[in-house]
Amino acid sequence: MSWQDRDAAPFAQEVWDQIDGVARAAADEVRAVRRVIDVIGPLGFAARAGVAEDEPVSGADEGEEAHLHVPRVRALPVLHRSFALGARSVAARDLLREPLVLSEAAEAARQIGRAEDRLLLHGNQAAGVRGLLAHEGAIALPAGDWSDPARAADDLLGALARLDAAGRHGPFAVAVSPARFYQLLRPYPGSSLTPHAQLLPAFAGGIVKAPALEDGAVVAVRSASGPRAVIGQDLAAAYDGREGVFHRISLVESVTLLPGVPGSVAYLRGGH
Repeated sequence: MSWQDRDAAPFAQEVWDQIDGVARAAADEVRAVRRVIDVIGPLGFAARAGVAEDEPVSGADEGEEAHLHVPRVRALPVLHRSFALGARSVAARDLLREPLVLSEAAEAARQIGRAEDRLLLHGNQAAGVRGLLAHEGAIALPAGDWSDPARAADDLLGALARLDAAGRHGPFAVAVSPARFYQLLRPYPGSSLTPHAQLLPAFAGGIVKAPALEDGAVVAVRSASGPRAVIGQDLAAAYDGREGVFHRISLVESVTLLPGVPGSVAYLRGGH
């Protein structure tokens, strides 16, 4: 029996396959960060930490023969949300071939997807996770009025120029807040060319809409030297048991952020 305890559920694997498929598709509607940085894993449910390179302990005497090095461990927080699945609905599916309604599973997955992006972008002090916006050496820049397509392109190309000047030469990817993402699709006056189409060659890692960003954009180096997401348990459903005429199902995943080299992130901050 695995941690998911699916063998205890009185329904077939086909039901689990439907739940998994709906949950992962719904989470992907809102997850953006794992699409703009490299991903390590999944490592499995038992993984509790993401470990970066060993680093010398501060204050070590360079003249000593032996040096003390410690791995910089970053916790892999678990994201969890449960939902109810009607026992009658499952029975009707088995006996009458009625389709399952999995809207609650989808919404639970979207909530986990939003929580993942908030963690990777903004971090969580209690969990010891620094997000991309607090990345060491992050370059902070103002974002202007992108209702002018030229300003949108200038802002994003300016962020790339700053990263390049800092010795970070790409490839690059960018996560953009929803309102600004749609402004990238507004064509230049008298032309069918949009900033999105113009900028794609400069962002080989992609230009992605990020609902977890309120107003602005985050540009990251997308390579092994840039920040990386570590996935312990990828999003999966587990059986919690019966509660009256409902089955209780949990959706679970674990994720953290490994920082890249200093200065491998630029943040365009909007005014909202």
